[in-house]
Amino acid sequence: MTVPDWIIAPFDIETGNANIEFSLQKEHVEMSAHLEAKLLFKHKSLSEFWSNVNITNKYPKLSAAAQPFLLAFPSLSMVEAGFSHINAILSKQMNRLDLEMLGDLRLKLTNFQSNINALAAAHQTHLSH
Repeated sequence: MTVPDWIIAPFDIETGNANIEFSLQKEHVEMSAHLEAKLLFKHKSLSEFWSNVNITNKYPKLSAAAQPFLLAFPSLSMVEAGFSHINAILSKQMNRLDLEMLGDLRLKLTNFQSNINALAAAHQTHLSH
């Protein structure tokens, strides 16, 4: 899996040359002209920049498209933290836990903030009979 250039260096490439989907081009042009976003990109790591609340609010399509690529490359410390969390979980709940069912481990290891409002809006309520 190759990470698109517009994720790695969003301010160094032009939108026409960036191979960005048409639906994302407008947000990329707006973000390229945004001085605060440029400053934030210089002072934050790549994952901190794309998961920043201001960026996700102003450019939701771009940040949503970038998120899967940021999860793909864990650092060595994240891998070690993952092993520590697995050991802690398995030692506490040895008989009740199946490693294939550890979807919540990914949440424990990431430093992304979940968008509670979007999750609540997408949730369908169960009506009583």
